[in-house]
Formats: sequence, C-alpha cells, structure tokens
Amino acid sequence: MARSICTVEDCNKPVNGHGFCDKHYQRWVKHGTPFGGRTHAPDEERFWRYVQKTGQDMCWLWTARKQVGGYGRFQVGGRGGPHKLAHRLSFEYANGRPPVPGLVIMHSCDTPACVNPAHLSEGTYRENTEDMVRKGRNRAYVAYGEDSGVAKLTDEAVREIRAAEGVTNASLGRKFGVSPSTIKAVRNGTTWKHVI
Repeated sequence: MARSICTVEDCNKPVNGHGFCDKHYQRWVKHGTPFGGRTHAPDEERFWRYVQKTGQDMCWLWTARKQVGGYGRFQVGGRGGPHKLAHRLSFEYANGRPPVPGLVIMHSCDTPACVNPAHLSEGTYRENTEDMVRKGRNRAYVAYGEDSGVAKLTDEAVREIRAAEGVTNASLGRKFGVSPSTIKAVRNGTTWKHVI
C-alpha cells in the first residue's frame, strides 16, 4: 500500500498526520498553519484585544504597553512594525480614516489610557492647550512657587524677605534655610515673580 504524500504544494514527503508530512504537521500544530511562522490577526482585531471596555460612556482603558505620560502604544503589523499611539488608532478605526495630518486627538475624559472613540476628537494643538487650561490640567506641568513640591520657601516667606531692609542675604538665608544667592534672586525678582 502506497503512502500518501504531503498536501503542501511541492512537498513530496510522506504524510504524518492531517495530510501533512512531519515538518508541515509540526508547523500546523505550533502555528495553526503548515507554512510556519506566526500568523497575526488583522491589526484592528489585535488592537481591540488590549482594550478593557466598560460602559458605552465610560473610559475604555488600554491594557498593553504605555509610554511616558500613560498613552497607549500599539505595534502595527506585529513584530518589527512601527509603534503608533493607541488613541490615534482607535480614532482611525472608528472613523475609517487616519487623523488629519497636523491635528492632535483630544480626550474629553482627560484619561491618557482611554481609547473609547466617543471620548476622542480631532483638534489643533492650540485647541488642545486651551482645553487643558480651561479644565485646570496645566498646573500639573507648570507647578511653581510653594506648589512645586521642592520649594523651601513659602509665598509669605518671600514677602518677608522682600520687606526686610538692612538685613544681609546671608543672615536671611540662615533664617529660611536657603543659600544667600537664593535670597538675592528672590529680592531682585529673578525668582518667585508671581508673589506680589
């Protein structure tokens, strides 16, 4: 009785199982295809595997790799492909087109990891910045004075330093635990400009 040959075109080896020779059968078992290598689902299908969907109006959080700032990253085309921002891809998949070049994708929810298309819209850099200021989110980026977290002086101390006439920078520095050059910068208005 003659043995069957592998069903893969141009392969003349004997069948091991499921119509494939040993090599093609092992590839089929491991990868789901007799041709070997990993076969990726389409990008959009893979993309949504990394999204934790909740209610329609709630944030859909990106669960895979994130970059600094919390924005999701997705590798288009699988291994070796370029990385793209997840919220921009979500906008593209929902609208059937990529964002207009030069525009940013704004989050109405202010959650960087959110990819819910209902929370995303196109806008200019200026509109995005105005939205950030209007919502009071800009303080996180420009904390200064006693709000900075590393300040050794307070607004009240700065007023006291500026009002102190005839006292040396060195003695004021010792009193407030800072260097004389810091006192000088406060007095001449180089630093703490926001305190009147």
